[in-house]
Amino acid sequence: MNAVVQILGKKALGNLKKNKTNTNSDNPYLEKAPVYNKRGQISKYKNRERPIPEELSHNDKKILKSVRKRAYRWDMGFSCCCFSFRFGWSVIIGIIPFIGDVIDLMMAYSIVNKAAKVDGGLPNTLRAKMMFNIMVDFAIGFVPVLGDFADALFRANTRNAWLLDAYLTEKAKALREGKVHDSDGGSTVNVPSGLRIDDEPQRSAQQPLPQQSTQPTPARGVFLGSGRTRQPDVEMGVSEARGTVAPKPDLEGRGYLAIA
Repeated sequence: MNAVVQILGKKALGNLKKNKTNTNSDNPYLEKAPVYNKRGQISKYKNRERPIPEELSHNDKKILKSVRKRAYRWDMGFSCCCFSFRFGWSVIIGIIPFIGDVIDLMMAYSIVNKAAKVDGGLPNTLRAKMMFNIMVDFAIGFVPVLGDFADALFRANTRNAWLLDAYLTEKAKALREGKVHDSDGGSTVNVPSGLRIDDEPQRSAQQPLPQQSTQPTPARGVFLGSGRTRQPDVEMGVSEARGTVAPKPDLEGRGYLAIA
């Protein structure tokens, strides 16, 4: 499985360059979605969450959404009315000398740690690149004043979110096709089952849920002196809920007594 993970990591890095993704400025959490009018023309655009590939497991979907959201809040959560540039908590906390940079480093590391919990783990190349982004961001933050501005432009968390996004996109494609092609070695490798771990396996259709009996439990009445049991009779006022038999005189006025 490790070989497949490494191949997917190389393909993810290649696709980021090929698609010309601006990993430090493109929003990893939200995208612009067109809104059409009655004539089928685009009237405006609105923000919506980026879709997540359906082939991924529940765990991978949850991690990708969490990493996207954290990176957005930490790097792009705020904007100023005077200019369109977006910034996040990283810039605000980074203003505090030294302590702010340490908090920023810890938050960035927690995002990488979260990303590493995907099924099968992260490729070594991607994890190393994520850690490199964190260290560059930390070093830039130590430069007074200009360092904070450069930190807001570098956006290590956004870069790392896009790295995870590219990897899981390739992973979803491999799961859909059941194999992955290594362009360097020229070989094709089948995708192992451990690359996708379902947290909630579906119940097999051959194992139906047990059905409860809908037949009511018959009440049992015992006649005095006979020791016999009697089946419920609506005419005689049998209560199925309590299992009792109400006395009912016959036509000649003779009665009998029944108890549960």
